[in-house]
Amino acid sequence: MSFDINTLLSAQLHDLKNQMQALLNVESELNDALSLNPEQQSLMHKLQRHSNNLSHRIVELLSILKIQNQAFKPNIDEHWLMDTITPLSQEFFQLHGLLIESNIDEDANQFYDEQLLSIALHNAFTNALQAGANTINITLNEFEDGHWVLVVHDNGPGFNDEQIDEQGDFHPNGAQSGLGLYLIEQALKAHSRNGKQGYIEINNLENQGAQLRLIFP
Repeated sequence: MSFDINTLLSAQLHDLKNQMQALLNVESELNDALSLNPEQQSLMHKLQRHSNNLSHRIVELLSILKIQNQAFKPNIDEHWLMDTITPLSQEFFQLHGLLIESNIDEDANQFYDEQLLSIALHNAFTNALQAGANTINITLNEFEDGHWVLVVHDNGPGFNDEQIDEQGDFHPNGAQSGLGLYLIEQALKAHSRNGKQGYIEINNLENQGAQLRLIFP
C-alpha cells in the first residue's frame, strides 16, 4: 500500500499546530489566573517565548510543504497591512523587547497571502533580533504600475558579505539567518501578477544597519 509522505507530514504538522495553539491558550489563561512574583513572571515569559517560537516553526514547515507542492496556490486576498504587522510587532516587543515602528497608514491595504507575509516578517524580525538589532522601522512604497514594496530597516550590524553575495538565490543552509532569508524569499516568490514574481533585495546602509525590501509584483 503506497501513501503520499507529504500528505502524512502535512496532517501531522496540522495536528501539532492545533496542539501548540491549545498550549498557548492555556499558558495565557494560567498567566492571567496566577499572581506571580517577578522571578516566576520571568519564567512564564520564557515559556511563552519558546512556545511561540515553536508554533511559528510548525507554521513555517507547513508553508514549506505547501510551496514545494506543484499544485500550491497562495491564498491571495485583500488585507489591511497594519492588521498583519501589528500583532507581530506587539509579540516581538513583549517577548523580546524589540521595538518595531511602522510608518504605514492604518487604512493601507494590498492583495497578498497573509500567512506567507506573516512568515516573511517573522523571519525578518528574528534575523534582526539575532544580529543584535533593538529597533526596526517598516515603510510602504506603492507604485503606479500596481507593484508595492515593504522596506524593513533595522539598527543592527547589517548583512554579511556571504548573504549579500547569495542575493537572488538563498539556500536553507542550516544557519538561522540563511534559513530565514530563504523562507522570506520563498514567501515572496509565491506571489505573482501579470507574469511577474515577487522577490527580495537586501543591502546595508552605511552606519545605519540592514535593509530588507519585500517586493510584491
